[in-house]
This record gives sequence, structure tokens and C-alpha cells, in this order.
Amino acid sequence: MKKNLIPLRLCLIVFIILLSRFYFISTEEKMEIQSLKEYEYVKNKDLDDASLIKLAYLSVFLTDFDTEKSKDILDRLIEIQEENGEISDNVNSKLSTGLCIFSLIVGYERTGEEKYKEAALKGGDFLIKEIEEWKATNEIKITKISKNARHEGNPKSSIECYYWTSPNDLGIMALGLGALASYDTRYLDYAKELGDALYAMQLENGGWYDGYAQIPIRRDQSSWYVVMAMLGMWQCYRNVGDEKYLESLLEAEKWFLNMWDGGSIYDILAYEENYTKALSEGRVLGTSKDMRFDYKRYEETNERDYVASSEYTYYYGEHSFLLSNTLLMNLGIKINEKNLKLSFDHILKNRDDDPSNWFLLSLWLVRNRE
Repeated sequence: MKKNLIPLRLCLIVFIILLSRFYFISTEEKMEIQSLKEYEYVKNKDLDDASLIKLAYLSVFLTDFDTEKSKDILDRLIEIQEENGEISDNVNSKLSTGLCIFSLIVGYERTGEEKYKEAALKGGDFLIKEIEEWKATNEIKITKISKNARHEGNPKSSIECYYWTSPNDLGIMALGLGALASYDTRYLDYAKELGDALYAMQLENGGWYDGYAQIPIRRDQSSWYVVMAMLGMWQCYRNVGDEKYLESLLEAEKWFLNMWDGGSIYDILAYEENYTKALSEGRVLGTSKDMRFDYKRYEETNERDYVASSEYTYYYGEHSFLLSNTLLMNLGIKINEKNLKLSFDHILKNRDDDPSNWFLLSLWLVRNRE
């Protein structure tokens, strides 16, 4: 009788060991496992109607799993590219081109196919022309709220002016141009110029305004704008190693922690109806230096449709926080494992099947960390 119990006991011991191994697995390891699950979903997904932005993120994620599928996407980006180097589908041309440059150069470095590098360099030339036109046509204009920036209301160029500039543009353009740094120093120079502008525009609390601050309802800070600025600083730090870019990343991460609530991040993108509601309740911080709205306790500002055609609901704050964490992890910087786990688990619990762009990028960053 006792002999018959031995195999059962062994099986039980093995089961407990395996269970404890799974239970105590790190979030980084869970993210690597999740990458495989997302690939199983993505590889069978019909991408005919996918947006340009979605395609760019997908091509980067797929480089780890399916080079041929990634190349198919990159070929579509090249087909869309204009003669002047712009890659856009009627969205922000500077932002979409910067993102596509990044995906093209990742594809080139994985496949060695020159056409991807040529398209990326062509896109870089387009962005350089856009930057020069930006500086030539927009004067330095000071707004009241910009005095809360690191430049204290004394920007050196119009690129640093919130009146004209949005940090998500600068961040994604720097992401693309910085990816070309090893191919021509002028791309690096312009990436640094954008990174320095972001550094000068960063606010005392570590975030950035959404930009174009002449629009009253946009005097706010949103997690997705902050993390796009961080993408540019991440790229600049990787290329240059200047500690000020790392300092900027760490300050931005503190901003996220101040918006963090045990797994959920309250995104505070200010819709007009939320602004009106805040005014009626006396919740606009008119006496504050940065004239920012206090939306931290307004959970309904966080959850909303990503785009009308999307198959999922996008939790801006949680996905942004996860991406901010993985940017630091990719650089080998230690982050708070507890916060990472809670946010990652929160996303898995609340998301729909279709993975968001930033969730895929976060998984890629963890898989390719230094």
C-alpha cells in the first residue's frame, strides 16, 4: 500500500515544484512568454485594413518571430512612401514618418536588405527638412504655462515652444532619426537637437504638456504624450550616452508613479466635457503654476476607445506606464518589480484580444534589452 503511494507523492512534489516555479516567475519572464502568445494571435490576423501606425509597430514586434511577415509589412511602408520621403496615411506626417523610419531600420538590421535602409534614410531627410522649415517659419513665442518648463520660459528656438510644439512629435521624430545615427552623423545631430528640446521643455513634475498650449482645453498632461517624449529620450540616451537624457527618463518615470494607483494609471487627457465638469466643481487648478487640471481621481478619463475602427478598448495610462517601465528595463535600469507586475497583470485582466501597439512594443523592448 505504501509503495503505491510513492509515485503519487512524487507526482505531487513535481506538481508543487512546477506550480511554485510558475507562481514565482518574474514579470520579465512572463512578458517573454506572453510575446509567444501574442505572436500566435498576430500571425493569423488579417492586416489588410490595419493603419500605418499599427503596421509600423507590428513589423518591429514580428522581427523576433517571423522575418517574412515583417518584410511584407515593411514592403507596404515603402509602397506608401512619397518621393520626398514622407510616410503617412493622412495622419501626423512627422510622427508617422519617424515611427516608420524606426521600424524600417530595425527591419534592415535584422534582414540586411538595403531597400529598407534606403527608405529609412529617405524618411530621415524628409524629417530634417521639416525641422528646418519648422524653425524658419515659427518664431519664439512664450506662453504663460511654459514658464514651468526647465527652460523657465526662455526657449532657444521655436522647437522648444509649447505654442508650436508637441512633445509626441519631437519624441517619435527623435526615435526615428536616432535610429539612423550610425549611418550619418547629421541624423544624430538632429536627433540630439530634438532630445535637447524635449529636455528643455520638461516640466518640474517630470512630465510634458500635451503641446500646442494656445488651445485652452489642451493645457493638460497625458500619459501617452509623456511616454512618446520618453521614446525620444530613450533613443538619444542609447546613441549619445549623455546622462541628462537618462535624468529626463527617470524624472518622467516619477511622473508616472505620481499618477499610479496600485496597477491603474489615471490618464488625464482633457476632453472638453471633462474640462467643463472640472470647472463646475472647482477642480481646475487655476492657482497652480502649470495651470493643469486635477483629473487624477477621474477614472472615466482613462478608459475610452482607441480609434473608431479599433477592436479593443485602450487603457492609455496602463499601457503608457508599462512602456515607460520597459524603456528603462531595455537600458538595463532596475525598476520596481512590484509595480511592473501589478500593471502588467492589470492590462492582461482588462484588455481585449487585440494587443495594443504599445503592449507589443513593450514586449519587444523586454526581449531585446541590454
